[in-house]
Amino acid sequence: MALTRQDIARSGLRLLNEVGLNGLTLRLIAADLGVKAPALYWHMKNKQELLDEMATQMYADSAEDRRPPDSLGEWEAVAHGARTLRRMMLSYRDGGKVFAGTYLGDTGLVGRSPLWRSIEAGLDERRAGQALFTVYSYVVGFTIEEQAVYPKPGELDERYRSEAAGDLLADVGERFEDGLSMVLSGARQWLEAK
Repeated sequence: MALTRQDIARSGLRLLNEVGLNGLTLRLIAADLGVKAPALYWHMKNKQELLDEMATQMYADSAEDRRPPDSLGEWEAVAHGARTLRRMMLSYRDGGKVFAGTYLGDTGLVGRSPLWRSIEAGLDERRAGQALFTVYSYVVGFTIEEQAVYPKPGELDERYRSEAAGDLLADVGERFEDGLSMVLSGARQWLEAK
């Protein structure tokens, strides 16, 4: 059976949960797939290409979850997208780091803007894109920080255990929702101001 980029990405995602991003190598993936490392370089030139493909696979696998219900309004759909993006990244150890700064190999996965009705009604598409990118950046950044504190779900890195940090680290989901509310509110106000 011929090896594909998808096979390599899926192996990388499986191993990611075991060894984390720092321990993930093309050599380790090759061993997992039962091939020699040079066979992978036929498909991926370097680790960045691997991460791009892994991020694309993560995004493709979460497509159904990311699709907002038709009953949601535009900003509720943006919030839904933010929550599902976080959930997608949290489903893999170091998922936030893997997803940050990568290039999706299948841009057809992105779909139309959740603000498409407003864009059709005259909202500047570029400004809408800026607002959505700000929400996206919040989600990715929050998730990277969350996974630094909780490298595995529910397991607090002992370096962060202190009475002072207790309240902030106690309910990460609530902290995410608070921050998301602030970012969405700011994005809406910014779009309405111009």
